[in-house]
Amino acid sequence: MKKKILALVLALCLFGVSESQVLARPSAGGKCKSVGKFATVKGATLVCTKIGSSKVWVALDKSAFVAPTVVSVAIAPSATLTYYLQGQTIYVIVAFSSPVVVTGAPQIFLDSANIGRMSYIAGSGTSALLFAYVTVTGDIDNEGFGLKANSLTLNGGTIKASNGTAANLAHIAIAKSTTRKLTATAPATTVTTTTVATATATTTTTAATTTTTTAAAPTISSVAFKEPTNDKWIPGQSLQVKVIFNVPVVVTGSPYISLLSDGINKATYLDGSGGTSLIFAYTILSGDIDNTGVGIAASAIVLNSGTIKSASGVTATLTHTAVARSSTRKILAS
Repeated sequence: MKKKILALVLALCLFGVSESQVLARPSAGGKCKSVGKFATVKGATLVCTKIGSSKVWVALDKSAFVAPTVVSVAIAPSATLTYYLQGQTIYVIVAFSSPVVVTGAPQIFLDSANIGRMSYIAGSGTSALLFAYVTVTGDIDNEGFGLKANSLTLNGGTIKASNGTAANLAHIAIAKSTTRKLTATAPATTVTTTTVATATATTTTTAATTTTTTAAAPTISSVAFKEPTNDKWIPGQSLQVKVIFNVPVVVTGSPYISLLSDGINKATYLDGSGGTSLIFAYTILSGDIDNTGVGIAASAIVLNSGTIKSASGVTATLTHTAVARSSTRKILAS
């Protein structure tokens, strides 16, 4: 009999239950000492939980220990939607059936001849984990990459439910796609020109097709202010304009955008080279006043000896629509 009791004590201690708690015969609703400790009694799993000012044993439903599973995997589209450029970041989102907690550095692998391992960067505590890979010079994939099935690995880390149950990492593959090519420069745009030649001696007509390749110039999709708080800017605040292009552009020098205003005249390029969105900014100074409201004239970007070009070196077309002056964009002293 003593051996059986000793065996029971040792078994329950494996679940974090002290000997004094074992001898107290844990039962649902009964008092316990250490919050978070587990015990198994007649097939039921109990956990010591604080309810109000009391610590009591609470029976856990078996469903609480169901392992989280992967319900979907997705490769985030690039800014261009049809290809990636070296230097851009590739993202993969892994969605689980329930929130998971991550430790260490899990990884997932792309299906590509030249790029592969992606590192976990965010999402612990939620049901969606984010993995990323920053492409570098030399990364090329002319076929278009995908995602390997069941390639999510712990790499010495963990992915678990909040109760400690390890997640099931099985997931489907994502087929390779020509919309996910990775290149050093933007793919060239193909333009086809057809000329028709007519024989002079007969009525027979033949067609000859000439194909030429050229890289399209980036164009501006939209120009907009980052609207100020309370319809005004005051000294010390940053007036910002976002210019969005249809493809990524590279900026050199200090281009600026001319402003329609009673007190200031331009916002200078601040950030965004390598992406599709450029930010132009001006820091409001003491004495800058505009009671009418700031606007932007049409086609107001000035290169100022700088450049705005595609990754392949084609100069961008800087034509854009105007942004009307507005009373919601005043500049005041305070």
